[in-house]
Amino acid sequence: MSEQFTLAIDVGNTRAKLGVFESTRSRASTSKLPACIASMAVPIALKLEWEKIAAHFDQWNAKVAKTVVAGAYPAGVEKVVSEWPDGIWPAPVALDRAADLPLRVNLEHPDKVGIDRLLDAVAANALREPAEPAIVVDAGTATTVNFISAEGAFEGGAILPGIELGARALRQFTALLPLIDVQSLVLNPVEPLGRNTADAIGSGLWFGHIGAIRELVTRLSESSGRPPLLLVTGGNGRWLAPALGADARFEADLALRGLAFVAGRN
Repeated sequence: MSEQFTLAIDVGNTRAKLGVFESTRSRASTSKLPACIASMAVPIALKLEWEKIAAHFDQWNAKVAKTVVAGAYPAGVEKVVSEWPDGIWPAPVALDRAADLPLRVNLEHPDKVGIDRLLDAVAANALREPAEPAIVVDAGTATTVNFISAEGAFEGGAILPGIELGARALRQFTALLPLIDVQSLVLNPVEPLGRNTADAIGSGLWFGHIGAIRELVTRLSESSGRPPLLLVTGGNGRWLAPALGADARFEADLALRGLAFVAGRN
Protein backbone atom coordinates (compact mmCIF):
# COMPACT_ATOMS: atom_id res chain seq x y z
CA MET A 1 0.00 0.00 0.00
CA SER A 2 1.44 3.40 -0.99
CA GLU A 3 2.06 5.92 1.75
CA GLN A 4 -0.71 8.38 2.46
CA PHE A 5 -0.36 11.93 3.70
CA THR A 6 -2.14 14.51 5.83
CA LEU A 7 -2.85 18.08 4.72
CA ALA A 8 -2.78 20.32 7.80
CA ILE A 9 -3.83 23.98 7.78
CA ASP A 10 -3.04 26.40 10.60
CA VAL A 11 -5.03 29.63 10.21
CA GLY A 12 -3.41 32.58 11.94
CA ASN A 13 -4.51 36.20 12.18
CA THR A 14 -2.45 37.16 9.14
CA ARG A 15 -1.66 34.01 7.17
CA ALA A 16 -2.82 30.47 6.67
CA LYS A 17 0.01 27.94 6.72
CA LEU A 18 -0.51 24.69 4.84
CA GLY A 19 1.64 21.60 5.01
CA VAL A 20 1.62 18.07 3.64
CA PHE A 21 2.84 15.65 6.30
CA GLU A 22 3.78 12.01 6.29
CA SER A 23 1.46 9.76 8.23
CA THR A 24 2.62 9.11 11.79
CA ARG A 25 1.49 5.51 11.27
CA SER A 26 4.36 5.04 8.85
CA ARG A 27 6.95 5.96 11.50
CA ALA A 28 8.57 3.60 13.96
CA SER A 29 7.41 5.79 16.85
CA THR A 30 4.60 8.29 17.39
CA SER A 31 6.62 10.09 20.07
CA LYS A 32 8.08 12.50 17.51
CA LEU A 33 6.37 14.91 15.16
CA PRO A 34 5.52 13.79 11.62
CA ALA A 35 7.79 15.08 8.87
CA CYS A 36 6.59 17.95 6.69
CA ILE A 37 7.01 17.08 3.02
CA ALA A 38 5.99 20.46 1.58
CA SER A 39 4.50 23.68 2.92
CA MET A 40 3.37 27.16 1.95
CA ALA A 41 1.76 30.24 3.52
CA VAL A 42 -0.93 32.46 2.02
CA PRO A 43 -2.52 35.70 3.27
CA ILE A 44 -5.83 34.88 4.92
CA ALA A 45 -7.39 38.30 4.25
CA LEU A 46 -7.37 37.73 0.48
CA LYS A 47 -9.40 35.32 -1.59
CA LEU A 48 -7.75 31.94 -1.30
CA GLU A 49 -6.34 30.88 -4.66
CA TRP A 50 -7.02 27.16 -4.46
CA GLU A 51 -5.68 26.41 -7.95
CA LYS A 52 -2.26 27.82 -7.01
CA ILE A 53 -2.32 25.99 -3.70
CA ALA A 54 -3.22 22.72 -5.42
CA ALA A 55 -0.46 23.27 -7.98
CA HIS A 56 2.09 23.79 -5.20
CA PHE A 57 1.21 20.39 -3.69
CA ASP A 58 0.52 18.72 -7.04
CA GLN A 59 2.69 15.63 -6.64
CA TRP A 60 1.10 14.78 -3.26
CA ASN A 61 -2.55 15.75 -3.80
CA ALA A 62 -3.73 12.29 -4.82
CA LYS A 63 -2.13 10.74 -1.73
CA VAL A 64 -3.70 13.09 0.83
CA ALA A 65 -5.93 10.83 2.94
CA LYS A 66 -7.15 13.42 5.44
CA THR A 67 -7.32 17.17 5.87
CA VAL A 68 -7.40 18.97 9.21
CA VAL A 69 -7.72 22.69 9.96
CA ALA A 70 -7.44 24.78 13.13
CA GLY A 71 -6.13 28.16 14.16
CA ALA A 72 -6.22 31.28 16.26
CA TYR A 73 -8.56 33.06 13.81
CA PRO A 74 -12.00 31.37 13.90
CA ALA A 75 -13.39 33.45 11.01
CA GLY A 76 -10.39 32.41 8.95
CA VAL A 77 -10.98 28.76 9.75
CA GLU A 78 -14.60 29.19 8.66
CA LYS A 79 -13.39 30.88 5.47
CA VAL A 80 -11.20 27.89 4.64
CA VAL A 81 -14.01 25.41 5.34
CA SER A 82 -16.72 27.35 3.47
CA GLU A 83 -14.55 27.99 0.39
CA TRP A 84 -13.14 24.47 0.27
CA PRO A 85 -12.72 23.22 -3.32
CA ASP A 86 -14.32 19.92 -4.30
CA GLY A 87 -12.42 17.00 -5.72
CA ILE A 88 -8.83 17.84 -4.76
CA TRP A 89 -8.45 16.76 -1.13
CA PRO A 90 -10.77 15.22 1.46
CA ALA A 91 -13.12 17.68 3.17
CA PRO A 92 -11.37 19.33 6.13
CA VAL A 93 -12.07 18.39 9.73
CA ALA A 94 -11.92 21.49 11.96
CA LEU A 95 -10.44 21.11 15.44
CA ASP A 96 -11.59 23.84 17.80
CA ARG A 97 -11.90 22.26 21.25
CA ALA A 98 -9.31 21.40 23.85
CA ALA A 99 -10.95 17.98 24.18
CA ASP A 100 -9.95 17.26 20.56
CA LEU A 101 -6.29 17.25 21.57
CA PRO A 102 -4.11 14.74 23.46
CA LEU A 103 -3.30 17.35 26.08
CA ARG A 104 -4.24 18.06 29.67
CA VAL A 105 -5.12 21.73 30.13
CA ASN A 106 -4.90 22.87 33.75
CA LEU A 107 -7.10 25.93 33.34
CA GLU A 108 -10.65 26.71 34.39
CA HIS A 109 -11.89 27.21 30.82
CA PRO A 110 -9.73 25.16 28.41
CA ASP A 111 -11.83 26.02 25.36
CA LYS A 112 -11.16 29.73 25.85
CA VAL A 113 -7.45 29.18 25.21
CA GLY A 114 -6.36 29.80 21.64
CA ILE A 115 -6.15 26.44 19.88
CA ASP A 116 -2.78 27.50 18.41
CA ARG A 117 -1.31 27.78 21.91
CA LEU A 118 -2.56 24.30 22.75
CA LEU A 119 -1.22 22.85 19.49
CA ASP A 120 2.17 24.37 20.31
CA ALA A 121 2.00 22.47 23.61
CA VAL A 122 1.09 19.22 21.85
CA ALA A 123 4.16 19.63 19.64
CA ALA A 124 6.34 20.54 22.62
CA ASN A 125 5.29 17.35 24.38
CA ALA A 126 6.53 15.37 21.39
CA LEU A 127 9.89 17.15 21.47
CA ARG A 128 10.73 17.46 25.16
CA GLU A 129 12.46 14.79 27.23
CA PRO A 130 10.47 12.84 29.84
CA ALA A 131 9.95 14.89 33.04
CA GLU A 132 11.33 17.98 31.29
CA PRO A 133 9.12 21.10 31.40
CA ALA A 134 8.92 23.33 28.35
CA ILE A 135 8.30 26.95 27.46
CA VAL A 136 7.05 27.82 23.98
CA VAL A 137 7.49 31.32 22.58
CA ASP A 138 5.26 31.76 19.52
CA ALA A 139 6.12 35.03 17.80
CA GLY A 140 3.46 35.97 15.28
CA THR A 141 0.93 38.79 15.06
CA ALA A 142 0.77 38.39 18.82
CA THR A 143 3.57 36.80 20.81
CA THR A 144 2.62 34.12 23.32
CA VAL A 145 4.85 32.63 26.01
CA ASN A 146 3.40 29.41 27.40
CA PHE A 147 4.45 26.90 30.04
CA ILE A 148 4.11 23.12 29.78
CA SER A 149 4.74 21.21 33.00
CA ALA A 150 7.11 18.29 33.45
CA GLU A 151 4.00 16.08 33.33
CA GLY A 152 3.04 17.52 29.93
CA ALA A 153 0.12 19.71 31.01
CA PHE A 154 -0.57 23.13 29.55
CA GLU A 155 -0.44 25.50 32.52
CA GLY A 156 -1.06 28.86 30.81
CA GLY A 157 1.26 31.74 30.04
CA ALA A 158 1.30 35.29 28.70
CA ILE A 159 0.18 37.14 25.57
CA LEU A 160 1.75 40.35 24.33
CA PRO A 161 1.56 42.37 21.11
CA GLY A 162 3.87 41.19 18.37
CA ILE A 163 6.56 43.54 17.15
CA GLU A 164 4.59 44.55 14.02
CA LEU A 165 1.54 45.33 16.15
CA GLY A 166 3.71 47.54 18.33
CA ALA A 167 5.02 49.42 15.30
CA ARG A 168 1.52 49.96 13.89
CA ALA A 169 0.14 51.06 17.27
CA LEU A 170 2.84 53.74 17.64
CA ARG A 171 1.99 55.09 14.20
CA GLN A 172 -1.79 54.91 14.61
CA PHE A 173 -2.13 56.37 18.10
CA THR A 174 0.45 59.15 17.99
CA ALA A 175 0.53 62.37 16.01
CA LEU A 176 4.13 62.40 14.80
CA LEU A 177 5.72 58.97 15.09
CA PRO A 178 6.34 57.23 11.75
CA LEU A 179 5.63 53.62 10.83
CA ILE A 180 9.01 51.95 10.69
CA ASP A 181 10.03 49.01 8.54
CA VAL A 182 10.05 46.13 11.01
CA GLN A 183 11.91 43.93 8.53
CA SER A 184 14.87 46.27 8.88
CA LEU A 185 15.15 45.26 12.55
CA VAL A 186 15.76 41.70 11.44
CA LEU A 187 18.23 42.47 8.67
CA ASN A 188 20.34 45.12 10.42
CA PRO A 189 21.91 45.34 13.89
CA VAL A 190 19.79 47.42 16.25
CA GLU A 191 21.58 49.93 18.48
CA PRO A 192 20.03 50.55 21.90
CA LEU A 193 20.81 54.27 21.63
CA GLY A 194 18.56 55.62 18.89
CA ARG A 195 19.91 58.89 17.49
CA ASN A 196 16.83 59.68 15.42
CA THR A 197 13.13 58.98 15.81
CA ALA A 198 13.04 55.90 13.60
CA ASP A 199 16.06 54.35 15.32
CA ALA A 200 14.61 55.14 18.75
CA ILE A 201 11.38 53.34 17.81
CA GLY A 202 13.38 50.41 16.47
CA SER A 203 15.36 50.19 19.69
CA GLY A 204 12.24 50.26 21.83
CA LEU A 205 10.43 47.67 19.76
CA TRP A 206 13.39 45.30 19.44
CA PHE A 207 14.88 45.42 22.92
CA GLY A 208 11.51 45.92 24.58
CA HIS A 209 10.13 42.79 22.95
CA ILE A 210 13.20 40.70 23.70
CA GLY A 211 13.34 42.01 27.25
CA ALA A 212 9.68 41.21 27.91
CA ILE A 213 10.09 37.67 26.63
CA ARG A 214 13.29 37.09 28.61
CA GLU A 215 11.59 38.28 31.79
CA LEU A 216 8.61 36.01 31.20
CA VAL A 217 10.87 33.03 30.50
CA THR A 218 12.80 33.74 33.69
CA ARG A 219 9.65 34.06 35.80
CA LEU A 220 8.00 30.97 34.35
CA SER A 221 11.19 28.95 34.80
CA GLU A 222 11.24 29.73 38.52
CA SER A 223 8.29 27.39 39.11
CA SER A 224 9.95 24.36 37.49
CA GLY A 225 12.24 21.90 39.20
CA ARG A 226 14.66 21.80 36.27
CA PRO A 227 15.46 24.17 33.40
CA PRO A 228 12.67 24.02 30.82
CA LEU A 229 13.19 23.27 27.16
CA LEU A 230 12.86 26.66 25.45
CA LEU A 231 11.21 26.41 22.04
CA VAL A 232 10.70 29.40 19.74
CA THR A 233 8.35 29.34 16.76
CA GLY A 234 6.15 31.63 14.65
CA GLY A 235 6.78 33.99 11.76
CA ASN A 236 9.23 36.10 13.76
CA GLY A 237 10.70 33.18 15.66
CA ARG A 238 13.71 32.62 13.42
CA TRP A 239 15.23 36.02 14.21
CA LEU A 240 13.98 36.07 17.78
CA ALA A 241 15.54 32.77 18.90
CA PRO A 242 19.22 33.84 18.61
CA ALA A 243 18.45 37.01 20.57
CA LEU A 244 17.08 34.93 23.46
CA GLY A 245 20.35 33.08 24.04
CA ALA A 246 21.97 29.73 23.39
CA ASP A 247 19.25 27.77 25.17
CA ALA A 248 16.52 28.95 22.77
CA ARG A 249 15.75 26.40 20.06
CA PHE A 250 13.94 27.49 16.92
CA GLU A 251 11.30 25.07 15.63
CA ALA A 252 9.37 26.19 12.57
CA ASP A 253 5.56 25.96 12.49
CA LEU A 254 5.04 24.20 15.81
CA ALA A 255 1.26 24.65 15.81
CA LEU A 256 0.98 23.28 12.28
CA ARG A 257 3.15 20.29 13.16
CA GLY A 258 1.17 19.72 16.34
CA LEU A 259 -2.00 19.73 14.25
CA ALA A 260 -0.56 17.10 11.90
CA PHE A 261 0.48 15.05 14.94
CA VAL A 262 -3.09 15.11 16.28
CA ALA A 263 -4.48 14.14 12.87
CA GLY A 264 -2.11 11.19 12.70
CA ARG A 265 -3.28 9.90 16.08
CA ASN A 266 -7.00 10.12 15.27
